[in-house]
Amino acid sequence: MPRKAKTVPAAPPAARPLPDELTIYTVGELHRQWLDWIATLPADGAVAALAAHAVDQVDAAGLQLLVSLDSALARRGAALTLQDPSSTLVDGCHAMGLGAWLQTRTQAATGAKA
Repeated sequence: MPRKAKTVPAAPPAARPLPDELTIYTVGELHRQWLDWIATLPADGAVAALAAHAVDQVDAAGLQLLVSLDSALARRGAALTLQDPSSTLVDGCHAMGLGAWLQTRTQAATGAKA
């Protein structure tokens, strides 16, 4: 009797890196890039992962863009995951009252919720 081949689950898509600067000076360009990116994602059940470890500058405009991205993805039935957020991003979120929001969207490199 022939052996059945094991099915290997598909690897999750690689996380898009967040830039080191997530501020009012970069949100205009990021907004355009992210609109193009989310248009390529499947509508339902997609997970949009952002590698957030390199962020070393963040302000309210950058955080507003992240929340806006999250909202746009939710409208498409997709979810935002932030992988390994830097301490700068974590501190910025807490300062703006987004600590709980960040916690529900944070994923460590191992894949477990933080």
